Amino acid sequence: MIPGPFYILILVFVGAALLVFAYGLFTTPDGRKRPVKRREQGRKGDQGVCPVCGTVLKNGEQIKSAVFPGNGERLVHIFGCPHCHPFAERDIERKCPVCKKRVAQESYLIARLFERPHKKRHVHILGCMGCRLPKKSKES
Repeated sequence: MIPGPFYILILVFVGAALLVFAYGLFTTPDGRKRPVKRREQGRKGDQGVCPVCGTVLKNGEQIKSAVFPGNGERLVHIFGCPHCHPFAERDIERKCPVCKKRVAQESYLIARLFERPHKKRHVHILGCMGCRLPKKSKES
């Protein structure tokens, strides 16, 4: 028995639907370009700007740091903001504001924190681990 034109038409539509489904299933989402969010860049040293990557921080975003105890001026290790620490986002470059070299992901900046009575806190960045800490000699 020969199928009628109605059955052939249904088979063509089912075949086309399967092809579209297979194409969607086996293509990668990387092929589709999403609009890239542009993060706002600021000058390192300005208030509200990460000193490691230069990203302008939004409300609620804070720089991760460790402040060590002391009187007057205190030692601070600055690790970075949520955009560059613990994992740097795409297209973010961690750089030392002193030596301008790349700062490794596990590295940090060394700074001094000054707290004066009746005044704002002041942070002075001394450098990164690469340019601030003494180099170990190979003579040992």
